[in-house]
Amino acid sequence: MLLRIIIVVAILAVATGAALWWRRRQGVVREVERAGALSSATLGAKRGYHATFVQFSTPMCAKCPPTAQLLRRIAEEDPRVVHIEIDAAERLDLARELEIMRTPTILLLDGDGVVVSRISGAPSEQQARDALAGVPRTGTDYTI
Repeated sequence: MLLRIIIVVAILAVATGAALWWRRRQGVVREVERAGALSSATLGAKRGYHATFVQFSTPMCAKCPPTAQLLRRIAEEDPRVVHIEIDAAERLDLARELEIMRTPTILLLDGDGVVVSRISGAPSEQQARDALAGVPRTGTDYTI
């Protein structure tokens, strides 16, 4: 008789625990990233709604400051575009993962954080604008 009571109590305890766990998970919103997407947390800065210029630089790079200035200026023209500069020497893990071999290297991300183009070396203004124009549109331009 005692064994049956222990079994029933154990079953009730497991069922109660499972129900509490299930209830706690219901309605929880979790951010979902597309495969291959770079998150804002990974980049250390907020991505743009439409596009993000991610520039890898190093302190010794002579072409990096003018490239950063160019990309910043282009990004400031559209509030949906952001420029993020990452010091490759400080973020070797990310530079290795993304196979950054020289600076400046610019990755252009779409609104979901997926790399849509890669520029090795300093681009001209027209090259940067053409790359930005090639970013596929995601979401909508409508605001409430």
